[in-house]
Amino acid sequence: MRIDFHTHLFPDAIAARALARLVENTRPYTARYGEAHPHTDATAAGLAAASRAAGLDVSVAMPIATSPRPSETINNFAAQVDAMPGLRSFGSVHPRSPDAMRELERLASLGLKGIKLHPEYQGFFADSPESAAVVEKAASLGLWVLFHAGEDIGMPPPVHCTPAHAVRLCEAVPGARIILAHLGGYRLWAQVEEALPALRRHTVYLDTSFCLPNERGEWARFARIIRGLGPDRVLFGSDSPWADQGEALSAAREFLEAGGFTPEERAGILGRNAARILGLEGPDDAGQ
Repeated sequence: MRIDFHTHLFPDAIAARALARLVENTRPYTARYGEAHPHTDATAAGLAAASRAAGLDVSVAMPIATSPRPSETINNFAAQVDAMPGLRSFGSVHPRSPDAMRELERLASLGLKGIKLHPEYQGFFADSPESAAVVEKAASLGLWVLFHAGEDIGMPPPVHCTPAHAVRLCEAVPGARIILAHLGGYRLWAQVEEALPALRRHTVYLDTSFCLPNERGEWARFARIIRGLGPDRVLFGSDSPWADQGEALSAAREFLEAGGFTPEERAGILGRNAARILGLEGPDDAGQ
């Protein structure tokens, strides 16, 4: 089973507008990150079609509650996506929302397996008290929390989720189930390596989103990071629509082969580890 654990989509009525706004947000930072080029129309149908074309079995959507206003609408849509063939979805809450704790309970009752938090867009530091409160409540409900980690191609400094922030959060909430996107911190990978001994002591996973096709010069470091944390705690992700899923999957296979990862490790990273989180079963051919 091949699973893309990190993608984005929007309801059909707002997808085009939301995508255009996000592209515009990246323009001040093109000198550092290059031009942002969406590879789907960011609708559920568009993602499902791209996922099938790439040879993926499942793509997981990661919504973001960008406002402290109640996030019921976002999570209702996430639950709809979660029931679509070939798609799954996490939910989201805003740490400063007055309904965050209640909404975590509700989205867990809807069957969602976790939430996405984006400290850059939501305006909080990952080790802040409001973040810890959400993560602790999520842990009590058996939910995973995926954090955007490191730099963001559409946001200015400072970085709100560094590896050090993640370590302090895990120490504050020992039962947390954390996934750090972008291999632990986009363009902060030296810091990720330094933090690995501390991160290993907690339930921390990484995803590969936006990294493998775009940062080939860092592949040797990425292999060290993955081996340092453990290949059984790494999830393939593309960051669609900001990456082409087929190209991301091809780059992942090339990277895993070049890095000398075993068929068992490849199978885990390309799908089996994610299937374990999502409670999915399927053909175990991801290492092929």
